[in-house]
Amino acid sequence: MWTPRSWWSVLRDAEQSDPWSVQESDLDIEPGAVASVLGLANGFVGVRGVLDELDPDDEPATLVAPVFEEHEQTYAEGGYAYPEVEERMVPVVDAWRLGWSVDGVPVDVRRGTVHEHRRVLDVRHGVLDRELRWTAPSGATVSLTSRRLVSLVRREVVATWWQVRAEDDVTVTVRPAPGCAHAGDGPAPDTQSAPGPQAPGLVTTWCRHDAQGSSVRQRAARSGRAVAVETAHLVECSDGVAATWDDAPRAAALTARLRAGDRVRVLVLAAYAGGEDTAALPARAHEALAVAGRAGWDELQREQRGFLAEVWERGDVVVEGDDEMQQAVRHALFSVVQAAARVDGVGIRAKGMTGTGYHGHAFWDSECFVLPVLDQVLPTAAADHLRWRHQKLPYARDRAAELGLPGASFPWRTISGRESSGYWPAGTAAYHVNADVACAAARHAAVTGDETFERDVAVELVVETARLWAGRGHHTDEGFRIDGVTGPDEYTAVVDDNTYTNLMARSNLRFADALCERHPCEAARLGVTADERAAWVRAATRMVVPYNERLGVTEQSRDFTRHAPWHFEPRSTARFPLDDHVPYVELYRHQVVKQADLVLALHTASDAFSPEQKLRDFDYYEPMTVRDSSLSAPAQAVVAAEVGYVDLAYDYARECALLDLCDLRASTDGGLHVASLAGAWTALVAGLGGLRHGDEGVLHLAPRLPGRLRRLAFTVRHGDARVTVDVRGQVVTYRLAAGDEALLTHHGEKLLLTAAAPEERRHVPPGVARPAPAQPPGRAPLFAAP
Repeated sequence: MWTPRSWWSVLRDAEQSDPWSVQESDLDIEPGAVASVLGLANGFVGVRGVLDELDPDDEPATLVAPVFEEHEQTYAEGGYAYPEVEERMVPVVDAWRLGWSVDGVPVDVRRGTVHEHRRVLDVRHGVLDRELRWTAPSGATVSLTSRRLVSLVRREVVATWWQVRAEDDVTVTVRPAPGCAHAGDGPAPDTQSAPGPQAPGLVTTWCRHDAQGSSVRQRAARSGRAVAVETAHLVECSDGVAATWDDAPRAAALTARLRAGDRVRVLVLAAYAGGEDTAALPARAHEALAVAGRAGWDELQREQRGFLAEVWERGDVVVEGDDEMQQAVRHALFSVVQAAARVDGVGIRAKGMTGTGYHGHAFWDSECFVLPVLDQVLPTAAADHLRWRHQKLPYARDRAAELGLPGASFPWRTISGRESSGYWPAGTAAYHVNADVACAAARHAAVTGDETFERDVAVELVVETARLWAGRGHHTDEGFRIDGVTGPDEYTAVVDDNTYTNLMARSNLRFADALCERHPCEAARLGVTADERAAWVRAATRMVVPYNERLGVTEQSRDFTRHAPWHFEPRSTARFPLDDHVPYVELYRHQVVKQADLVLALHTASDAFSPEQKLRDFDYYEPMTVRDSSLSAPAQAVVAAEVGYVDLAYDYARECALLDLCDLRASTDGGLHVASLAGAWTALVAGLGGLRHGDEGVLHLAPRLPGRLRRLAFTVRHGDARVTVDVRGQVVTYRLAAGDEALLTHHGEKLLLTAAAPEERRHVPPGVARPAPAQPPGRAPLFAAP
């Protein structure tokens, strides 16, 4: 069984430790966490890292982003504007898969004798390799080698190369798509003609297998979302080996009789097209397959290597002094890229197409945690995700109108763009998602300098969400208040003046005014008036930020610091996650924090707080933050580093990077935690590196090394400029990697960096002298540095 740390201990103790790969050296036949860790994806299609052989009880391992089913929401007591439908992503046919048999017995590690078995995920080149040496019950031994690739360049394409080498005389049989639910050629029975409502689920409506390839059509019974798959089989054999196809209607198979030393190789190219336009899908899949076939296997691999070479040039983080972390942070960044590379029209999902956890939904995680990394490493993917949000504005406007509000209200969780959360206190009430989307769009435009994106996408996103805030809040003698909302901390729901929400809304309102100033034609098209802009500015200027003068700390929400403290001493109150053991009504009335909320505001609205205030606030909230969400550690890492708790920051960075490799939360079987993995990069670059983007194109950097590390090196961009930062002990070297010049600061000291020469600084201010605050009992950072 999979247990936390077992995966990583196997990797760590391996004789050959490669910082660019993740190796499974112990055979694990359960399709759990290891299937997520070894998964391949591109944001549109994903293939979990399952074994090639199929267990009849296993569900398919392939996910296609637009393919989901609709399930009725059930409520003990319903209410107005409750979503009626929940969307759930459904696995589709593994058309890339082959079923191999030796002397009539399926190749299967659960039977016969396994002599050698090894799988390696190569994150530098984006492939999953497998080697198996196996003896069938007949006594014949074969070696099976495979390489799986999900193209990061061609969003529909999955390619798998297989080879079987015989060590004895054997008969090898290969069956395409062995898990296809409808085994016969031609159309499946008409499931739509049955009377009454259709049961939710995926139905195979067409299936064909022959020597040329396979064609499969599937459709979700209720949502109507469909997938069309086309495959091609290319077969090569050793000289003298005859391979013949049996195109029996229900049992298409390739048979080859091999002598000892003979080989048979099969390349399967598969193209997946999914969406609403079911009539157009087969042609799209056929075209994608034809283009991939003309390119060929070698070209697909070259494309993959070239794509990732650019990613690693822009985004690799070098960590010296901690081999475990070096390996983990590269796997983390690779996983983020896999979640986002081809998301045009579908958006980034919380599990990144590596599992059906959270039912395949997209959340605010993408804008707040993933996009800041993509802005640096893969900006086209960040833009594609934000264009997807822009495409869903009609749904968001309808939802705002349903809630009685102006502008647009984006869903808490969704696939199609409609709200899919049935729990409104931590769903609809979490209005901050709207500012998260808007500020992400404005930030992307600022970091990349993409004026076309700013005009065509960002302006409308920030204007419609600014309108929401203007209608959602109200003015009092105290200022502009936003009441009845839920912030990032889901243990404190439906509160007044959540600081994170208010400060993000303030940024949203200011961005709207500034972008309308820069793009008056777009503002006019959207009907923005001078009075409306003045109202935005007034609301932003008067935004309330609750503060406890007696304690000298910023309140997470109005009167939060006056709630009863949570007592962790009794065992019954220190069992985690708390919401599995304590009713929400108790959590809501106490000072206990599920995930960074006020501390997240210290990072995302950094300019709103002085350094001294940040330190006081971090010290206050750290002992009550239980991190029952994987979204907490990234923000805690960044702020801990900024206030001077550098070693604690590094411990949180390790937790982010190792979360899935070690299955620290025993939930990786549902897919990778993409936001936390992105947080590993952010913890190192924005945390230990101190990266902040200032006004007028200035890069602010304040690097510090924790005691564990000898070196930290990374690359950052702003506009056309790219700067490499190399920290070795007390020496920091800045080099201009691209662009004419870069304006930056080193711990507040202004520098003008040019291509003429690097800039070196030999002074790194120390962290704070006092010890870091303690976490709640039992909630110290997971997998902290030894």
